[in-house]
Amino acid sequence: MKAWVVREKDEFCATVVFAETSGKAKFLALGTEPLENAEFCRIEARRAPEMDKYYKDGKTVMDWLDQKDRVAMVKDANFTCEYIEMSECETCQAREFCIEWEGKEKYESTF
Repeated sequence: MKAWVVREKDEFCATVVFAETSGKAKFLALGTEPLENAEFCRIEARRAPEMDKYYKDGKTVMDWLDQKDRVAMVKDANFTCEYIEMSECETCQAREFCIEWEGKEKYESTF
C-alpha cells in the first residue's frame, strides 16, 4: 500500500493516507478532519514513500492525535503544528524531530 500526503490546494493542514492511487487517496482524505469541508477538485495528493513503512493491514489514515503516528509524521514527512504553542512543545513526543522545536532551541541559545 502506498502512502500519500493529501491537502487542499494552498492550505496548511494535511493528512497521510494509504491507498493504491492518488484518486483513492483523495477520496479517503475527504473523511479526515483536515479535509472534511474540502471540494474534491481542490484536493492534491503527493506520494510519500518515506511513510510507506507505517502501513499496517487495514490502516488507511495516520492519526495526528496518536503520539506514535505524530512522531512518524513529524520525523519522516516534516509535519508541524499549524499553531505552535511552545508550552505544548515541551511535552510533545515528536519535538526532537520537529523543525519548529529546533528553531526555538536555536533562538533561545542565542540569549
